[in-house]
Amino acid sequence: MPMDPTLSYNQILDHIRQLDGAAYARTRNHLNGAVSKISPYLTRGVVSLPAVRDTVLENNSPEAARKFLQELAWREYFQKVFAARQTDIFSDLRFSRDDWRHDQLVSSVVEASTGITTIDQQITELYETGYLHNHGRMWVAMLACNVAKANWQNMSRWLYYHLIDGDLASNTLSWQWVAGTSVNKRYVANQSLINDLSEPTQEDTYLSVEREQVEHIELPTALKESQAFSYTMNYPDSDDVSDVSNDTVFLYHPWSIDPQWRKDESGKRIFIIEPKWFDRFPVSPKVLEHMLSLLKTHVPHASIFVGNVEELPGIDTATVHSKYHPATTYFPGTIDASEELYPEVQGYHQSFTKFWQACQKAH
Repeated sequence: MPMDPTLSYNQILDHIRQLDGAAYARTRNHLNGAVSKISPYLTRGVVSLPAVRDTVLENNSPEAARKFLQELAWREYFQKVFAARQTDIFSDLRFSRDDWRHDQLVSSVVEASTGITTIDQQITELYETGYLHNHGRMWVAMLACNVAKANWQNMSRWLYYHLIDGDLASNTLSWQWVAGTSVNKRYVANQSLINDLSEPTQEDTYLSVEREQVEHIELPTALKESQAFSYTMNYPDSDDVSDVSNDTVFLYHPWSIDPQWRKDESGKRIFIIEPKWFDRFPVSPKVLEHMLSLLKTHVPHASIFVGNVEELPGIDTATVHSKYHPATTYFPGTIDASEELYPEVQGYHQSFTKFWQACQKAH
């Protein structure tokens, strides 16, 4: 089944082959739509975007698969914004707002008690499974940022903490897109739209207004309470990683658990979990367990090292290889390029529309 961390590489590709591109395009916005749920494998670098594209096109025409392929491009776009802007993505990217009420968590969102049945169900599902439909993520962010007027930053960290497919770029920049700090427009949904894309329907809520009125309604009582972000990282134990001086070392990280990468070469394989990132952006025990299960399935002989890369004993004299990710550009040694859908399109594009236009010109 999708999202199972014990699926082999070939089983993941078999799952992708079953995607019906036309059904995806027709139903993907509905909470019960024909979505792929392959994002946990993409986030952890188990499969690449080009591999997913090529596999989908085995059984779908380019036209049938067009909407799905465009969604893959969204993921690549966010990664390229991260690559170009680095840690700037963790603050307002282009636009600031002066109407924030606070920068804490909205208590009723955290407690799944907002009074909007579908959103509360989505938050409950998040806690149970570590997964949310894309529109569920948008509605949660919209409610927190554009109705409760909570600054997006800690709310985005809360969602990232719980998502088994949590990606630093995709999650952060999606919240900024909803909040209107990366594009000069805020996303809103009213009760009618939510009803159209989910079950059960609900009437006479504080979102039962026209869409353009949503962000101007009086603060609902259900959204008034707030609480501090208090989540911390519960790190796993490190394995007994010996001094790697003068060894050949292959460094894996939480965004690259690629079973195909340099698989026939000899050397020490080490999975590194850096407090540099996880102290600031902690993940839940469920997320950590999923991540380590993927590692056990796809790189079973890798040792786990908890610490920043420069703390790995003997790393300064080792021959080091790693795979590129915007969060690991400072790794020593050789950094292999990651596979991209549009490698010829580089640099920062202020919107996905501009990025997509550049991609179409390149092809």
